[in-house]
Amino acid sequence: MSVTRLPAASAFSLIEMLVVLAMVALLGAIALPSWRTQQNQAVLDEAKLVLQRLDLKQREHLLRYAHPANAAGLPALDLLSATVAAHYRLEVVIHDEGYQLRLVPIKPDMPTLALSNSGAGVEAVAPEHGNVI
Repeated sequence: MSVTRLPAASAFSLIEMLVVLAMVALLGAIALPSWRTQQNQAVLDEAKLVLQRLDLKQREHLLRYAHPANAAGLPALDLLSATVAAHYRLEVVIHDEGYQLRLVPIKPDMPTLALSNSGAGVEAVAPEHGNVI
């Protein structure tokens, strides 16, 4: 009579599984900051485009009515970009010599963007005196 042996079950041990999970967690921890930076840069680039579109609308309003529009007279951010609307709010500062459009961040990890009537784009704008509408 011959004895037949069953093949040994091949499976991962608990230690092997824990090592693999630790390696995946380490790779995720290394990649997450870089991914978040790329995501913020994409939002920032889209916000700059939205700011330029708002400037075109502001210039159109200025030509039509001879005065700059307030924030209510411009298209809402959520109509232009839901992503930008989730991160920024629009302020319009009207000066004697012109206007400035500002995208002020809702969350502190994004810079303030501004575009004046001269077309100069600025990041991290300091507060200015004027009518914020």
